Amino acid sequence: MKFPRQKNALLCRVLVYVVVLGLYIGLMATVTCLKFIPEAVKIILCVAITLGLLGYLVRNFVLLMSMDIWFATLRCYQTARKQYGLPTNFSVKNALSKISHFGRGYEPVSSLSKPQMLRYKSTTPVSIYSSGIEKVVLSYNSEYLDKPEYDSILCSAKANSESLKGKGKHFYLDKSQKKSPLNRVTVVFIFAKTVDEKLSVKLYNTLCKGNGDGFDNALIPCVIDIEKRICTFDSLRIPYSGFQYPVKNRGVRIVRKCIFGNRLPVNSEEYMLDLPKDYNPEQSLWSFWRETKTDLGLEVQKDKKLFAKMNHRDVIRKDGYIYVKWEERGVLIMYETDDDFRVAKVDEFSWWDYPRMNRMAKATVKEIKNLLSAHFAEEGYAIKYISYEE
Repeated sequence: MKFPRQKNALLCRVLVYVVVLGLYIGLMATVTCLKFIPEAVKIILCVAITLGLLGYLVRNFVLLMSMDIWFATLRCYQTARKQYGLPTNFSVKNALSKISHFGRGYEPVSSLSKPQMLRYKSTTPVSIYSSGIEKVVLSYNSEYLDKPEYDSILCSAKANSESLKGKGKHFYLDKSQKKSPLNRVTVVFIFAKTVDEKLSVKLYNTLCKGNGDGFDNALIPCVIDIEKRICTFDSLRIPYSGFQYPVKNRGVRIVRKCIFGNRLPVNSEEYMLDLPKDYNPEQSLWSFWRETKTDLGLEVQKDKKLFAKMNHRDVIRKDGYIYVKWEERGVLIMYETDDDFRVAKVDEFSWWDYPRMNRMAKATVKEIKNLLSAHFAEEGYAIKYISYEE
């Protein structure tokens, strides 16, 4: 079956779950509709089907999540553009009116480029991944926007945004939320009557530089070229997988609401972003499903072979993971390094990955942490363990 294809990313993402849940619902409906089967047998069959579904979900969790994230990523790329044409009913007055209704207004801090408006809003988080969600919106006017003036505006925006950090206090947070970082997004609207041609050529790339990680903090400069009626900003959203909602997506939503009336226009493919390298638009969902399952199985086999070759207390770092062999067992831990602060951010761990999943003893966890501390200390890194559990 050659339909749907990867180019139908949204449909593929929905069908992944429709197929799994649809088969379960279909079997349950069939069993309940068969009148010649006694009620007791129907109950037993329904319980067996439910256990079968749970077993399939547990066994194929990584496969389903991998496919979900892949199609969500494709969808984000397919809907993002480097620039958008302004709506026919757009006016600076209406846009400023919408911005003025966002959050509360504050007096800007003194700087060379003073914003026309500074708005701030803080909301209480509903997940354990954040201690607060802050949104800062600034608007600037420019007669002629060139690179020096853009840099000056960006410095001013960062200073004003930083002055409001932690302004909103949240008192009803649990322990996990208090330990979590503060999520902040800063949206900078620049209404320019004219944009310098040299800046205009590389404007999108300029706007995408140094804008945060997108999850805990994000900076979204948005340049509205009034003369050419073009809006340029980083509209590439980050896929949401059900855990931490990326704060960058909240910023994109603010731009969409204030400039486009909650609906981004569908532009031609001329301004589309470069899609991921492994993207094959004509590959069917079913072919991709089989390939992904095979590839994940091969990765598991590679990990097992690597652990089998390692000796006790060996530490290997590879592709964002730390492989640690401890006696006859092994653990796989995600990590990332911050070269500026010389810090290695390592996920908390409490389960063995090799040869099978088993819970670790607390004493063993402590010994492995000491081993990792010594390993990273040789390269001048301190370790920070990341955990969202209470």
